[in-house]
Amino acid sequence: MRSLLLILVLFSVGVKAQEIKVEFDKSHDFTQYKTYRIGDAEVITPKDQKKVPDEEIKKWIEKAINNELTQKGLQQVDSSADLVVSYVVGTLSRSDMGNVGPMGMTPGSTERTYIRDYQQGSLIIDLNNNKNFLVWRINSTTNMSSAEGERLISQIVQRGFKQFGKPVKRKK
Repeated sequence: MRSLLLILVLFSVGVKAQEIKVEFDKSHDFTQYKTYRIGDAEVITPKDQKKVPDEEIKKWIEKAINNELTQKGLQQVDSSADLVVSYVVGTLSRSDMGNVGPMGMTPGSTERTYIRDYQQGSLIIDLNNNKNFLVWRINSTTNMSSAEGERLISQIVQRGFKQFGKPVKRKK
């Protein structure tokens, strides 16, 4: 029983899946953008699964976005910006179930089963230009807990904007 418990603890600690997809036109000149503003924001976590207030989550996201974009040389304005940042964030309760073999060593046996409950979070950030054309999208999913939510959001935003504003490599 102890070996099963140890494996479950190790498995749950080791599984912090994070997937980030960044979509943008690599030939687009992002250095033309000098200002941005925060636009629409939506939190879509079901009410019975909320562990952190919506306003707190929005504060974490906007703080991370502001940090990254100001480091990239953009200035936040209240109206008439070159870019409008919008985002959707949400979490859902998920469970994984699988089989653990004899003594917790070999997968595939039906002798023992594990169940792992976790929160799967999604964060999508869009940057639209002043003609309402999508120029940058960060689409991420991660397994998270509310205790590490702010840190994970900051990592996602940082990784998602890593290439933003770098000079375009022109083909010769």
